[in-house]
Order: sequence, then C-alpha cells, then structure tokens
Amino acid sequence: MEALLHKALMLADQADVYAKQAVQHAVSFQASKLKDITHTEEEGWTLRLIKDGRLGSATTTKPGSFDVLLSYASNTAKHGSPVGYTLPGASELTSPRTFDPRVKEVTQKEMLDLAADMVSALNAYDPKIKAFAGVGKNFGSFKLINSAGFQGSGDVTVWHVYLGGELVNEDGFLQVYDFIAQSDYSSCTDSIKAKVIESFRLAKENASIKPGQYPVIFAPGEVSCLVDPLLACLNGMGISRGFSPFKGRIGELAFDPRFSLIDDALADGAVGSKGFDREGMPTSRRALIDQGRIGGYLLDLQTAHLLNMTPTGNGGGAGPVSNNTVVPGGDKSFSEMLAGIDEGVLIDGTMGAWAGNPYGGQVSGNISLGYKIEKGQVVGRIKDCMFSVNVFTDLRDNLAALSREQQWRGSTCYPYLQLANVNISTKG
Repeated sequence: MEALLHKALMLADQADVYAKQAVQHAVSFQASKLKDITHTEEEGWTLRLIKDGRLGSATTTKPGSFDVLLSYASNTAKHGSPVGYTLPGASELTSPRTFDPRVKEVTQKEMLDLAADMVSALNAYDPKIKAFAGVGKNFGSFKLINSAGFQGSGDVTVWHVYLGGELVNEDGFLQVYDFIAQSDYSSCTDSIKAKVIESFRLAKENASIKPGQYPVIFAPGEVSCLVDPLLACLNGMGISRGFSPFKGRIGELAFDPRFSLIDDALADGAVGSKGFDREGMPTSRRALIDQGRIGGYLLDLQTAHLLNMTPTGNGGGAGPVSNNTVVPGGDKSFSEMLAGIDEGVLIDGTMGAWAGNPYGGQVSGNISLGYKIEKGQVVGRIKDCMFSVNVFTDLRDNLAALSREQQWRGSTCYPYLQLANVNISTKG
C-alpha cells in the first residue's frame, strides 16, 4: 500500500489507498431443505487521487495490478468532480468492538446445526410451512492510509442468522421473516424462532378493517420506512444541493420532543461501527435530531467543504453515509401501547414503502404483514391494505408513543413507534 501511495504522489497532489480482505462462510435452507454451503474470499484495493483540484478513483480485486489501478485513477482524475478539501492527517481514534474471535472459529457443523434447528422448529409448529433459513459468518480486515499521514486499520466480524417461512393456503400467500446481524457470535436463536412462530400464529386468523384513519404501531423492523426519508434530508448531499427542506435549520424544533435520531458509529458489536470513516475522519455518536430539534447533518469532506462546516465522520467514498442509526425508546412498553388502542393496526411488514420524493416526506406502501388491534389485543391478519404518512408532519404532530423495547437489526436500533392517526386504505 505504501509503495502504491508513493507512486500516486508522483502524479497527484493528494492520494489515499484503502484495502480490505474478507472471508465468508454460509449455509442456507430453502423449502425446508438444505440448499447451499458456500465459501468465498475476496480482496480489494481502492486508490483515490486529487490532482489539480479534481478527484479520480479506481478499484481492483486483482493482486499485483497496482500499475493499472494507478493508470485508471489518474485518467479519471482528468474529468473527475472538482473538490476543495484536503485529506485529513493523523488523529486520535476511538475503537468500538467490531471483532469477535468466536465468529472466526465457529465450524460449518455448528452453522448447519443452528440452521437445521430453526427449520425443524418452524416445521414442528406447522409442517405446511416451507421454511427458509441461513447462518453465515464473515471476518476480515481493512486499512486506510493517505498522503497527509493518516493510517488506520481494523478487524471485523459479522455473524448473521435468518429464519422465515412461506405458507400458501386457501387464504392466499403469507411470508414471515426475521434476522439478526451483529459483530458478536451468538448460538441462541430462540428469539428468532419465537418471533417467526408467533407471527404465523397471529396471522392464522383473518380480520377485516374498513378504510379510514387508525392508530398504527410500526414494529422495529418497519420504523426504517419512516426514518429513511429523514436520513436522506439530513444527508449533506441533499443539503449542499439545496434539495433538502432541512437546510439552514439546525437547532430548530421540527419534530415531537420525544423523538430523537442518533448516528452512532461507536456502538460495540453493531455492524455499522467503525473508528474512522472511508476518508480517514474520526467517527462519533451524534444526534441528528435531538429531542425534536435538528441537531446536525451527515457530512463527508466534500459536502462539509461546500457548506463551510466540519466533516462528521460519515464519508463513504461516494458521498455521506450513516453509520448505525438509533431511535431512542420511550416510556411505554409494547404491551402498554397495545392495551391503549381500541381499534388500530400493527404493521410488521411492508412492500414498496419508500418515499418517491424523500424531500417531501410522503411515504406510502402496501402492508405485506399487518394485524388488526381490537380492545388492546391483536385479533388477526389484515390483507390488501395500504398506509400513507408524511414523516415531517406525523413525527411532529401525530406521535403517540415510543416503546421502551428496542431491537438491533444490523446497523439500526429502533423501538416500536406509534402514530395516533394513519390513513389506511383497502382494496374493494
């Protein structure tokens, strides 16, 4: 890497080199039968050059092809995007826990046994369910060096487990799915099995609902459809280009004071954690929305330069990215939230729920897995329904509760989130 960086500086004013190595082992079941056992290894190098104020980059996965990499990066710099920043130098870094040696040591038999056990548990509940499951481990390392003197490296592991099932009967098609992804190894899959089996149990009965406005609880896995438009609006790319409605509004109370949104790169064991970003900036735990007030943006070197602000450790190499996204929980349990609803909806799965224009905040989509709530109890599955919200107004004026319970799912940690009145439409 050092030799490549030295050569790059003979052609450019600034440069950085990023290298990574990764190994993946995985087993998967489909239709309740073993489908695949896979093993892959990969290496990659990315070179970025800044020459005459323009950025060029190139990537290769072939060892020893550094001269070609240098040539490609130099050529792209001739027509690259103009930049006005300088690469960061050495700095003090915090190192969250991103590596668990047990992940690297787990055997193929252990992974097979865990996956087979999950499939057996789901089939024992209902043999008609076609189960799919998988267990995988990733481990590797990464390193970044640049011409300003920055050097950073780290080791990572990812342990991922998923279980789901498909059921086709006279009532139609039902799919249920849950997963965990984290840096730390865990042989306990009881929570995943319980969640999937409980979802199938709740969906056994069908419930009818009329079109209208209802209190709606979004399960932790579906809170992302409300948060993702906010992340787009808080991204420095949209801010610097003037697309985002949040430009120039730092410190303004824009949401319910109970609502906060955190970008946390330092959470131990989370898959998005890191001590420095792709550009060499130190990472941190930052409030993007702090008790309803807009607290800051996701900025890389370029967007920070354009906005005359400080980079925030969210550089992804091709624009700002979030690290781990956290919505802190509230003061009610999930069961208390349910108990307070006379008639409403629990959304546990959506399809196509994304804002076509995230800067407008409007989100709508099909409810692929939803349940009717009556007098504080989940009474059955609702079908052929859609929901529609505006995250700007609903998270400001319509937030009813946030649960104490929170669930980590990869790089997100969300509670159950209840809105007081949500438009629900049905077919027919």
